[in-house]
Amino acid sequence: MLRQLARTALTLAVLASAVACSNNDDGSDGYTLRIGATSPTGTPAGSLGWGDKEGILAEQLKGAGVDKIEYSFFQSGSDVASALFAGAIDVAAIGDNPALRARSRDPKVVLLALDSVNGDAWLVGAKGGPTTIQGLVGKSVTAPQGTIRDRAAKQLIDAAGLTGKIEVRDVPTPESIAGLSSGQIDATVVTGASAIELQHKGFPIIDSLSRHGLGSTGTNIALSPFTDEHPEFADSWRQAVTAVNKNINENFDDYVAWVAETDGTQLEFVKESTKVDEFNTEPFPAQGVDQLEAAYEFLNADGSLENQYSVREWAGAQS
Repeated sequence: MLRQLARTALTLAVLASAVACSNNDDGSDGYTLRIGATSPTGTPAGSLGWGDKEGILAEQLKGAGVDKIEYSFFQSGSDVASALFAGAIDVAAIGDNPALRARSRDPKVVLLALDSVNGDAWLVGAKGGPTTIQGLVGKSVTAPQGTIRDRAAKQLIDAAGLTGKIEVRDVPTPESIAGLSSGQIDATVVTGASAIELQHKGFPIIDSLSRHGLGSTGTNIALSPFTDEHPEFADSWRQAVTAVNKNINENFDDYVAWVAETDGTQLEFVKESTKVDEFNTEPFPAQGVDQLEAAYEFLNADGSLENQYSVREWAGAQS
């Protein structure tokens, strides 16, 4: 309960700060773009962070009237989506799970672009525990509820034909990793360099999305009142996202070195967990839309969506 209250207080504080920032008026003709995202470091991370560091986002968005970019960071994609609905931010850069849920809640949610595709997630077991997913029958897997990691856990269990035979428990990732180390947790789902670091420490990789041809996407969403007010923004945002990813493709070694330094992890872990083909150079690549639709279908079958809609129309109408 204390953790939940603290998280709520932090989210409200960030919301208040973001709303306050939005009321600044420096008298210029342009406007301040407020972007919300998750970040373990409290700074722009991933491709968004690279685009900010290299000045690509600012340069590409000038034509749409953006003369300043401000960031707000949250603990989860669901919190970012809540900030979008609250009017505290203009763009939410989040995973596909919260974006799909947000669209099912309100048809005014606009899919601006996919900023990444082929995202992987790894099912990591405890030392001395099961090394196959079949060995987890009667046991449990942990993942934060409503996240890509939660969906990945359920997808991997489903792919093994073991739905209903392995419990998925709602446990935050830091506590899950601590539980793995102490032997109190059987397995958890981890993304990024953390999974590879655990593997190097002797924790077995039981399964992963990529082994089954599955993957996740990074999504950028806004609300239609904002895009209607700024009609040039959506196209400029798509150009910005693809320009950032093209730059990452061309400077991949520099990018992964920056990620390792920013996240405080070893370069080899970042290199092993990050692939060039994650950074799409068109806003709605066919493979990414397929992955987004597969995520939608899984969430819909799971009863996680409030209303049904067509993912392809949602993406196609914007392309």
